[in-house]
Order: sequence, then structure tokens, then C-alpha cells
Amino acid sequence: MSKLAVTGVLAAGLVVAGSGAGAQGMGVPMGRWWERPKVAEQLGLTQEQQQKLEAITLDGARSMVDLKATVQKAEIDLRAASDLDPFQPDKVRESFHVMQQARMKLESQRFEMLLKVRGVLTVQQWHQLRELVHERGGMRGRPEGEERGPRREPN
Repeated sequence: MSKLAVTGVLAAGLVVAGSGAGAQGMGVPMGRWWERPKVAEQLGLTQEQQQKLEAITLDGARSMVDLKATVQKAEIDLRAASDLDPFQPDKVRESFHVMQQARMKLESQRFEMLLKVRGVLTVQQWHQLRELVHERGGMRGRPEGEERGPRREPN
């Protein structure tokens, strides 16, 4: 396999591995959705629940920053290993393994935070949240009330 092909495969792996699949796989939005008044109202969140959700986020924030930095460093090392001349597949494999382990730790932390969030919500709120996500196409990155529009083709 050519060096260019290996680099392409590695880049595709980085995109797939970096998708934040833990929270998305359980059908809940990423980010601070409980701060959106409309969402909080629709779910019937209490002030106490919102405070607990905030505390969960703050508690996890520091470790998430460190884990993300570890992943980014591993990605840099993987790119560097794939660019070596002469090409050393074993070195690339090892760098890939290190990156995958770092990503797994990051995703595990995200998942643990999600479990804590689930522990704050009632089963009804949990199901309502998942339904809201489904209706709004993810809820991430759009101001409240703004629905996902048709995709624009690049010029």
C-alpha cells in the first residue's frame, strides 16, 4: 500500500473515531442542552436537576480537556509515524494503537458523564429528551427554535 493510501486510511479513521459516538449512540444531545429554557421547560427540569447537570459538567470538564489533549498528541504522533521515510508499518500500528487507547479513554469519560446525567433525569424526562433530539435532528449547534434546514451545496 502506498504512503498516500495509508495516510488516507488513517485520516478516515481519525474522522470516524472522533465522532463522540457515546452520547450520540444513546440518542442524547451533546453540550449544555439543559440551559436552553425551552428544552428545560419541555422536560420539566427542576432547578435542583439543572444544578446537578451543571455540576456533572464542571466535574468532568478538567479531565475531558486533558483527555482531548492526549488524543490530539496521539494523532500528531500517528501522522508523524505515517510520514517516516523509510516507511515503518510497525511504528504506524503502534501509534494507531496508542491513539485508539486515548480515544477509548475519552469516550469512556463521556459515557460515564452520560450515565450520571441519566441518573439525574426521570425515565420520562430521559425518553422526552431522546424524542426531542430525534425531532430536532440532534439539537447541537443551532439556536433554540431554529430547525435544521435543507443542505446547501457548496459554490
